[in-house]
Amino acid sequence: MCNRDCCAVKTALQIRHLKQLLEKQRLEEIANPRKLVITPQTLMHTYEDIEAVANFIIRKTSTKPKFGLVCGSNLDMMVEMIENPTVIQYADIPKFPLCATRGYTGKVCVGTIMGATVIAMHGRFHYYQGNQLASCSMPVRVMKLCGVQYLFLTCSTSAVNLNYQVGDILLIKDHINILGLFGSSPLIGPNDERFGNRHTSMLDAYDKTLLQKGLEIGQEIGYEHHVHTGVYACIGGPAYETSTEQRLLRTLGVDVVGMSLVHEVIVARHCGMNVFAFSLITKPCIENYKFADKTLLHGQQASVELLSRLIYYIENDLIETPADTDKLTAGQSGYSEEAFRAID
Repeated sequence: MCNRDCCAVKTALQIRHLKQLLEKQRLEEIANPRKLVITPQTLMHTYEDIEAVANFIIRKTSTKPKFGLVCGSNLDMMVEMIENPTVIQYADIPKFPLCATRGYTGKVCVGTIMGATVIAMHGRFHYYQGNQLASCSMPVRVMKLCGVQYLFLTCSTSAVNLNYQVGDILLIKDHINILGLFGSSPLIGPNDERFGNRHTSMLDAYDKTLLQKGLEIGQEIGYEHHVHTGVYACIGGPAYETSTEQRLLRTLGVDVVGMSLVHEVIVARHCGMNVFAFSLITKPCIENYKFADKTLLHGQQASVELLSRLIYYIENDLIETPADTDKLTAGQSGYSEEAFRAID
C-alpha cells in the first residue's frame, strides 16, 4: 500500500516537472515573441460608433445643440447654468468611455443657456489616467455629430507667467502641444474624410473674433485686470512640472500649463468647429507659491458670467466679424492642398 512519504515524493517530482515545462514555455516565448498589433488612434472609435452615440443622445434629449461645453476642474458649476437639463450618465451611453476623474461621476447635460441649446460634458478623460488621446477627444466628435457648431473648452491651469495670479482667467490664443511634438496625436492613423481632411491647419485654432469678444466681456463685468490672452502648454501629467521645466516653458513664451484640452482642440478643428477656450488659474507659478491659498470664487463667478454672455451674443448675432479677422481659408493658411499631398 502507498504511504505518505511515497505520495510526497511523487508530488515533488510532479511539481519539478511542471516547473521545467513552464521554464521551457517561457524560453520559447522569448525566442518567438508574439506579434502585437497596436490599434491606431483613429480606429479606436469609428465614425459609426460615434454616430451611434450621437444618435442615442439626440433621441434621449430630442435636441440638436448648437453649443458644446467641456467643463474643467474647479469649473463644474458651469453645468448648473443649464436650464431644463436632460442628464445622461456616461455609464448609460453605449460605447462611451467611463470617466475616472475623482469627484466626477461623468454625465452629459443637454438643455439651454440664455435661450441657446447646449450640450455639456461633465467629466473629462485625461491621458494620464491611461486613456488614449482618441478616447480623450471622442466626446468632441460626438458633439459635432449632435449638431454642435461652437465648442467651448475650459480647464484649470498652473501659472507660468509671473504676472498671473490664482483666480485669473486666461483666454487661450495659441498652444504648445508638447505631446504632439513627441509624436502623440488623436489623428494618428487612417483618416476618415467624413470627419475632416487628412492635414489640419492649426494657425487659426482659436477663434480670434470670440477671443476679442471675451476680452470685452471681461471689461463689461469689471474683471478686466484679471482676464488675459496667452499661450497654453499641454504636458502629459500626472506629475506637475519642475521649477526648471517651468522656466523652460516661460522661455518658450508659455503663460499657463495644464494636462488636457489641446487634443480636444485638434479634433474640433479637424471637423470644422469654432473653438473658444479659456483656463482658470488655480495654481500660481513656483516663484509666487506663497499666494497658493488665494480664493478661486471670484474667478469662478467671472468664468460663468463670461461664458453665458458669450453664448448669448453668438446666439443673437450680436458679434460682428470684421473682414480682416475672418477665419483663414485653406488657401490663406499658408499651406496648399498640393503642399499637403507633397508631405505624404
